[in-house]
Amino acid sequence: MTYSDYEYEIFSRQFILKVFSEQNIEKLEKSKISIIGIGGIGCPLATYLVSSGLKYIQLIDGDFIEKSNLNRQILFTSDDIGQKKVTIAKKKLLKINPNCQIKIIDENLNKSNTINLSNSSIIIDTSDSWETMKIVNEYCVKESISLVSSSVVGFDVVVALFENKKNHHLCLNCLFPNKNDIDLPRCDTVGVSGIATGMAGLLAAQKTINFLINLNQESNILSLLNVLKQDLQNINLKNNSKCYLNKF
Repeated sequence: MTYSDYEYEIFSRQFILKVFSEQNIEKLEKSKISIIGIGGIGCPLATYLVSSGLKYIQLIDGDFIEKSNLNRQILFTSDDIGQKKVTIAKKKLLKINPNCQIKIIDENLNKSNTINLSNSSIIIDTSDSWETMKIVNEYCVKESISLVSSSVVGFDVVVALFENKKNHHLCLNCLFPNKNDIDLPRCDTVGVSGIATGMAGLLAAQKTINFLINLNQESNILSLLNVLKQDLQNINLKNNSKCYLNKF
């Protein structure tokens, strides 16, 4: 391990757990994570990944902090309103581990800037735009990069891990074939639970860590959590042979 004594003390309580062997700690330390969207899901997600020993994290978001964000975007306070999300998020995350290497991309993801996702060990998409989801999904399939997709509507959390193995295709498009544009419900119209976004971030963080240290692999499983009912369901997913990304 190459954690400094200062860092090791930060993570010491976690590293007591048997699953965090020296080999697995090294995997966390060397992994490079890209998070798309630093909102209600991305804030707790980034917080717990930095708190879990991840040392290379990239934050991608072009939005400014608004007052209506504060009920669920836990990295931000009223003092931050009007400032860039990625700038403030980096500042707050470095207070957890000053030695963490955090790169910020101060723009929303689009087809022209997916190059920023290269060299990622895993990509976590928390965006609420179907267009962005499609771009990320296609990029991950073509580049064989694993993807965690996490979203929330109301009290309902949806999280899935797609490993994007070349010999076993299963991706987000398999679930929604021939859908050029899906009008996703938005929190500013249908509402969203701040606790639900927090749970979505935590579930995505744990799935990410499980993947990185090869613990309880959960690929091909869609996790559905209703926070109000406290009901968690795991649904097995199947490949769609008609998915246009099968050829990759």
